[in-house]
Amino acid sequence: MQYFVHRLVTQMIPVMILASFLVFMVVRLIPGDPALLASSGENQTSQEAYELARERMGLNDPFHVQYFSWLGNAIQGDFGISMNKGIPAADIIYSAFPATIELALFALTYGFVWGVVLGILAAVNRGGVWDYIASLWTGINIGIPSFIAGLLYLLIFAVQLKILPASGRVPFTEDPLDALKHLALPTIALGSIVAAQISRYTRQSILDTLTEDYIRTARAKGLRERTVMIRHALKPSLIPVVTIMGLQVGGVLAGTLVIEQVFTWPGVGRALVSAVRERDYVMMQGITLLLVIIFLVVNLITDLLYVGLDPRIRLGGKAEA
Repeated sequence: MQYFVHRLVTQMIPVMILASFLVFMVVRLIPGDPALLASSGENQTSQEAYELARERMGLNDPFHVQYFSWLGNAIQGDFGISMNKGIPAADIIYSAFPATIELALFALTYGFVWGVVLGILAAVNRGGVWDYIASLWTGINIGIPSFIAGLLYLLIFAVQLKILPASGRVPFTEDPLDALKHLALPTIALGSIVAAQISRYTRQSILDTLTEDYIRTARAKGLRERTVMIRHALKPSLIPVVTIMGLQVGGVLAGTLVIEQVFTWPGVGRALVSAVRERDYVMMQGITLLLVIIFLVVNLITDLLYVGLDPRIRLGGKAEA
């Protein structure tokens, strides 16, 4: 608990504040004027409509005034009014986030489970058939971008075989089976890269762990190989895997921005692309800031998991001898 508070105060909060400033600044460097877009359809002279739009959007205020006003409201969960839709940006973002989180969780779960299984099979059968299959599969999936893989899956399973839907989302509360069918292709397209990375690290980590003295001691005691692998080798081998998994969260969240376009998935990725197209600063800032916060929180959780996987580790202090 002490480590959690220390990390939260000394690292996460300062990084979040810095990230909020960078998000606010970079969004305003994007070419285009939102006030010009917003005033183009109003029945007034162009200059009058333009000036009214800038005043309504607060763009006439100094940069620091705009930033601190936005940050103060964002801390309270208020990201402002969408510049183009005229409704609270938080309402749009919070309605789209469940779809993105759902897709990301399924992709990460699939990537972690399949990656660990494939890595274990490759390590146990080093130099064998499974090792070759795992190496070939990981090489292909690391080399192919997720959106290209998504298009291939669409062509094969939706267009040619017609066994899975090509687009859209169905909530689990309406039809769980249909929801899984709609999740299948985007999950595999997004999660296969994660699985490939996890597989490689799992394989190498297990091979390194199997050379440790305590593994040789366990084998000398006459324990079965399965027991040695599950009880003594697997758990410490997952420590670097958890590290990679935490880093993959950022990649998955970024990948959803593209995959949602491919599969017409109604998440924040599509909302962000729409906001960029319409120069909606408010929407862009809110979505990007939430993605950054999620990534930072996941990294903190990843650090805390180390203690559970290896009791010898004491975060924020000295390791046990």
